[in-house]
Amino acid sequence: MSEKKRVLIVDDDPSIREFVSAVLSMDYETMEADDGMAAWQTVRTWKPDLVITDLMMPRMHGYELCSRLKGPEGPAGVKVLVVSAKPFETDKAHAYAAGADGYITKPFSVDELRAKSSEMLTPGAASAAAAHPPQAKGSAIHSSELPAPAPAPAQAGALPVYVRFWGTRGSCPIAGAQNAVYGGNTACVEVRVGGTLIIIDCGSGLRELGGALLRECAGKPIEGHIFVGHTHWDHIQGFPFFVPFYSPKNTFNVYSVHGANGSLRKIFNESMAKDYFPVPLANLGSRLSFVELEGPVDLGVARITFHHLNHPGPCIGFRIEAQGRTIVYVSDHEDFCKLSGDSESARRQDAAVTEFSRGSDLLIREAQYTEEEYKTRKGWGHSTFDDAVKSAAELKAPRLALFHHDPDHNDAALDAQVDYCRAKLKELGAATECFGARDGQRIDL
Repeated sequence: MSEKKRVLIVDDDPSIREFVSAVLSMDYETMEADDGMAAWQTVRTWKPDLVITDLMMPRMHGYELCSRLKGPEGPAGVKVLVVSAKPFETDKAHAYAAGADGYITKPFSVDELRAKSSEMLTPGAASAAAAHPPQAKGSAIHSSELPAPAPAPAQAGALPVYVRFWGTRGSCPIAGAQNAVYGGNTACVEVRVGGTLIIIDCGSGLRELGGALLRECAGKPIEGHIFVGHTHWDHIQGFPFFVPFYSPKNTFNVYSVHGANGSLRKIFNESMAKDYFPVPLANLGSRLSFVELEGPVDLGVARITFHHLNHPGPCIGFRIEAQGRTIVYVSDHEDFCKLSGDSESARRQDAAVTEFSRGSDLLIREAQYTEEEYKTRKGWGHSTFDDAVKSAAELKAPRLALFHHDPDHNDAALDAQVDYCRAKLKELGAATECFGARDGQRIDL
């Protein structure tokens, strides 16, 4: 009697792990891991024949796990099946490029799972990745290129906390008198905790923030912590224009998850390649570190955690807890049930985003489309005004900032939608203060 094949099941949702294990354990020897890091540690000794992995997981996401499994340190001949709630073609292409041999979307049937697993474990089976040649990955992959900096020394007394919006648009910057109130810069939010500078996203608003910091500091060194939700153009296009990067007096740490097909540093290095920008990343004068997130970041005066969102490619939201106040930033996210239909797994993933946002004093929530607009934009990875209102009402959030405004929504359109959202909140019995985020707007907490 031949020895059973080994299958490692990797998912941060225990019910999914238990279900997959129950389905496959009659035919295969199974083992479970609750995220990519635990899986990578397991495969070094257990040597599975097939790894079935989710994509959106803490510490190490599924794209990086695929790359490691198919790299020189991975087990020889291992097959990788991605099982994810993300139906976006972008994610399928990223997974195949990282080394996945197959991809199925949650929710899936027992028959589909069994058939795909059997196919993956059949000797000589063709890999779907053959139709998706891997992209060059540059330098070796590191789960964390540099450790997060040590927390700042504790400071006596409560520190002031404020949020300032420097860019509130999604997709692309816009101009014109019809957009003068809300502004035209793409995503960039400053959070200040006493003297500690935290920046969320590097859209075109980062340029104006850089100018303001130079005026404020008047030649003194600037230190900051920049958290990037994802690396689509509208969230990083201000990066090369942030003047404080060019001074050797300044120090910045850039945080995000590992890219789908390479390191965080590699992504920013390529965005400033000579075909796109005259100054390469290597020529920036400041002390610039790239930190790939595996867990919370403790800055002493503030603690930052992250959660994966439903958007093409790796995308995360942030929760900043500082001085007894909480700011939650959920941008570029499409509700799982809204996109894929009502199912137990989709409800659990929507509930996880809700729990991540619970207790926020300020909820910064993407609201890019009307419900009518969403009909032709379903699957683009974005939320509607109704989604933002529903979330804030469920959370009983004191303040809701509507964010990531569509470039086709001018001041008049946004004013109308703010009124609409306030009326919907009132209908739902929510006491939430709702406003449309505006470039330059400051909120003290």
